[in-house]
Amino acid sequence: VNCFNETVSDPITGDKKIYCTKRPGWATSTTPAAGSIGTAILVWSGQGSGDKVMSAFGGTNSTLYDGTTGKGAITGKATGITETFVGATVATLAISSTDSTAWYYDNAVTVAVATKIVDGDFPGNAGFTLAGTFAHIDGFACIMTTDGKLWASDLNSVTAWTATSYGSANSFPDNGIGCIRYKQYVMCFGSQSIEFFYNAGQTPFPFQKSSTMTVKVGAVSADAITSISDTVFWCGSTPQGGLSIFKFDGAVQRISKPEIDGILLIAGSSAITLTSVRFFGRSFVVCIVGTRTMVYCVEESAWHEWVSGTAVLWYKCTAVSIGSTMVNYAISNTSTSGIVFTMNQASLVYTDNGFAFTATPQLSLMDFGTKKRKFWDSVEVVADQESSTSTLSILYSDDDYQTYSTWGTVDLSESRPVARRLGSSRRRGWVLAHSAATPMRIEAIEIRARIGNS
Repeated sequence: VNCFNETVSDPITGDKKIYCTKRPGWATSTTPAAGSIGTAILVWSGQGSGDKVMSAFGGTNSTLYDGTTGKGAITGKATGITETFVGATVATLAISSTDSTAWYYDNAVTVAVATKIVDGDFPGNAGFTLAGTFAHIDGFACIMTTDGKLWASDLNSVTAWTATSYGSANSFPDNGIGCIRYKQYVMCFGSQSIEFFYNAGQTPFPFQKSSTMTVKVGAVSADAITSISDTVFWCGSTPQGGLSIFKFDGAVQRISKPEIDGILLIAGSSAITLTSVRFFGRSFVVCIVGTRTMVYCVEESAWHEWVSGTAVLWYKCTAVSIGSTMVNYAISNTSTSGIVFTMNQASLVYTDNGFAFTATPQLSLMDFGTKKRKFWDSVEVVADQESSTSTLSILYSDDDYQTYSTWGTVDLSESRPVARRLGSSRRRGWVLAHSAATPMRIEAIEIRARIGNS
């Protein structure tokens, strides 16, 4: 919990070491809308210096913010902020909403506040229910509707639409969930299938379906779809049932283990959302499952859990990476603090919104292959030596994790943090707990034990 596997390879020998590393925390960046939940966030890379943080706050009717400056209210709750160029020069945002309206903003080139798309042929204005948010490709703004249609705007516009500019993702009779761009395709998710459209230069609907790429795996919601570079991740199901986390980078692959699938199934599809973030040179798929957060490290192909002492602060994440500036941003849809949270790679913190969280690695039960009694003489922690006091608690369980005993603490700023005289048992599970507001990276624990005669 709150820590993950980190494999480090020696480039000379090829040897590998696996560390247990504490995740960084989330600090306060700005407070655009105290008293409101966050609904959408984006670093507007195409505008200005490319580090403009745009966010939407408000659970009933959302307001768009440029930093902490309000840029107009929208009706309904914002479901996504996406960016494009209009006419290849005007950096423009498109914002979708739960009431099937859509809005645009271009930093006062033509509009100074979020402005509603009023074209009567826009699907939300024509009586259709929007599914998810926009995907932009080749000058077209694309969006799905719940009846399984993919709609495209007129070329180089987000405000002009044609009543017949749509195609049906109808290889299977399922509902439309949402779309996302994948390379030069628009992936159209249904509840039990995925179809791919590419720009074929047709009119009035410019896209053609690539039927051979159709996949019989769907998504549970548009909120449960995310991407990292050219890889798309989502929570979905097959006709045989169950819930799993999948990825697509040219082929569909299930990345969740049966234990994760069990957590997803118990929570239910309506309680699952996905986002993504990168830090420490690693990519993470953040899967919020009700009140829990299960996180998949792409490079390690391993899962761990995030727990915060306040609220789920990472409902949706975005980032900027320009020169030496590498900053992640996030919003919470459970905290009403109205805060944009930040993870600054140049100035990491190990608290969430100022509150300590605990990193907890728990080891497998240990009995050395025999049920004879063991006398635990010492436990030495092999870890990075911290520059200041960094307290680590050592706990253990002798009854199959039903109860825990705390031996005490060691200090990771010492050269040899050692615990001694830890009693006896036939089988033991070890737990480490690190609540200090400092980094933690543990390579191993060295255990000295004696095996008794009975």
